[in-house]
Amino acid sequence: MQNIAKQIGILIQYRHLILDLAIKDIKVRYRSPVLGFFWAILMPLVTVFIFKFIFSTLMQVQVENYPFFIYLMTAVFPWAYFSTSVATATESIFANRDLIKKTYFPRQIIPVSVVLANLINFLPALLAMILILPFFGMPFTALILLLPPIILLQTILAVGLALIFSSLQVVLRDVKYIVELLLLIWMYLSPVFYPLAMVANFSPVFFKVYLLNPFVGLFCLYRLALLKGFAHTLPAGVNIYILSLWTAVVCICVFFLGFLVFKKYEAIFSDLI
Repeated sequence: MQNIAKQIGILIQYRHLILDLAIKDIKVRYRSPVLGFFWAILMPLVTVFIFKFIFSTLMQVQVENYPFFIYLMTAVFPWAYFSTSVATATESIFANRDLIKKTYFPRQIIPVSVVLANLINFLPALLAMILILPFFGMPFTALILLLPPIILLQTILAVGLALIFSSLQVVLRDVKYIVELLLLIWMYLSPVFYPLAMVANFSPVFFKVYLLNPFVGLFCLYRLALLKGFAHTLPAGVNIYILSLWTAVVCICVFFLGFLVFKKYEAIFSDLI
């Protein structure tokens, strides 16, 4: 724990450099495209339309009490932030190998700055989502104040995985492909475009295992904050307080594990890249 506290202290100490790297990442990303920062909103929005057509129009998946478009949006936007953060951070150490060879600085700054860049990129999409809700008759409640801690939980989960996968990518170059596959499977095993009740009706035993997925809790929390009365739509046996606590524990544990794994491999980065 003392070592982890030291690693977190380093991040705090170099917070200005992390922010500078994140802003540089965003500037490079949107320097050439004509639409610029608007792509941060357009990409997840197009994904929502595609999913709506496939799952609602073609496959006739139904969600009670809420427009399917809104139900999708409250998961697709956060998932786009998370998956992009983890996928791009996985290659971040290797992509910055020239910088690492030239000078010394805490290496964990690199994947953390990638996650921060994607968090900044996510905020306009989140704002757009909040502004769209009233057009679908979705009133705001005081639970919208839960959004900052929910985003924090998702961010520390992304940071933990970014540290793990970016360090493993240096050791094994196949990791980025494994991560892409895992993210794809993870998305389909999370309630992005189907309701929890569908899983509960499928198999009670499987449902109990399914609830261990931290993104079940994260998506429920996003919907709890943004969709009025969402807690009443949860299947019987789902306690939102226990689910939230479990999600927080998993996110924090992965966050700490990320520092331990990264520290283990950091010393050999220069030799392997």
